Amino acid sequence: MHEILFPSPFGTPPSPELVARARLVPVPEGFTGRAGVLVFEDEAGMHAEHAFEPVSRALCGAGGEGRDWSTLRAAALWPGMSRDEVPERTLVDGRGVRFTVRDFLKAMFEPYPDLPEMQGGRELEARKAGWRMAVTDALTSPIVALVAARNEAAVRGRISGNARIIGLAEWWCGPTPAHEIRFDGTFYPPRAAAKWLYERLVEGLPAAPVSAIASEEDFETLPVLYIDDDIVVIDKPTRLASVPGVRETTSAKEILEKQFGPLRIVHRLDMDTSGVLLFARSLRAEKALQESFREGLAMKRYVARLEGVPEQMSGRIELPLALNRLDRPRQCVLSEAEGGKPAATDWELLRVETMPDGRRKALVSLWPETGRTHQLRVHCAHAAGIGLPIDGDSFYGSRGILAEEKTSRLCLHAAELTIPHPTTGIPVHFEAAEAFPKF
Repeated sequence: MHEILFPSPFGTPPSPELVARARLVPVPEGFTGRAGVLVFEDEAGMHAEHAFEPVSRALCGAGGEGRDWSTLRAAALWPGMSRDEVPERTLVDGRGVRFTVRDFLKAMFEPYPDLPEMQGGRELEARKAGWRMAVTDALTSPIVALVAARNEAAVRGRISGNARIIGLAEWWCGPTPAHEIRFDGTFYPPRAAAKWLYERLVEGLPAAPVSAIASEEDFETLPVLYIDDDIVVIDKPTRLASVPGVRETTSAKEILEKQFGPLRIVHRLDMDTSGVLLFARSLRAEKALQESFREGLAMKRYVARLEGVPEQMSGRIELPLALNRLDRPRQCVLSEAEGGKPAATDWELLRVETMPDGRRKALVSLWPETGRTHQLRVHCAHAAGIGLPIDGDSFYGSRGILAEEKTSRLCLHAAELTIPHPTTGIPVHFEAAEAFPKF
């Protein structure tokens, strides 16, 4: 008989039963931050444990002193941590083996020995300081706290060794922090920095790994829009990575190379974004196309369906973006003085559609002037942008990780690309129509 695995909270939407259990958790009045629930079953029946992680009031987006994102400081969001500041905290994994946070970090840093300052030692130490902070910060993640408490209880005999974990989930409570986008009551994966400790804590437990989103069998052929000796242009489907990655088992590049031979990367689309994607077929073409992108000669238009209808008909968004170091690849809004990179997007209302349930949602054209990671998604969703998330966005939308369900998708599509041909220099234009499901 196979042991039943419980799903990872990092990539699997919570089941309806888990959501129902979470809704019974008594959230303190006025609480702002993350809440988590762990549901397990033993001989006595089903049980649920919960945990809370408050967020600093200075980061809250409604009524707090951090209401203006431009006043936030990177050092307050992601402080570094020296060796001596690491807490002497002992945890126990699912096998009953105890380990300290300091030992965990020592093993984590083993492939990266200290270097002399002249050989990049200062930069390496700065990165290690960030990792120390991230791991220590993850100790208060509700999921980490709950699994750690469960393991300790099992070792001390306070719960049955046969108790089976059913599932874990985290959700947000209260107003959004000023630098990012969160919705009250929405389920999100635990922050990425918590994944390191989580994976160590569930060793010995029947935990399912985060599964790949797509496989090659899901994409037998890809729609080719144009091909010549220099380039291949396709209409990339949603939920297919542009290029190989850590979690993905296949990508558009790998699938196309089996048909057309080696390809070179000149730009990318997020896995969940569909539309026009271009590859070079030679080193010469790659260099010419990359130069066109660097010089701003590539003109791109996207189409997105928003969760609602904006008050304005058009506009320009200028919000600098930075990687959220605790929750990569999520991006946040941060001033350029604090390390944010300038990002600008022009937009215009195309039309309004009515969904089967009667909700009205707008389709907009988006022209990114810069090409930052998740730029369009954040510029649409953030209160200082359009203020409406892109429909089906599991990172920044109001449905959170529930948007990862098979019936949903990110309604963002690269509709047009115009760029000088790498050989002739004459602008070539490629277009693919969006086809968003109504949900």
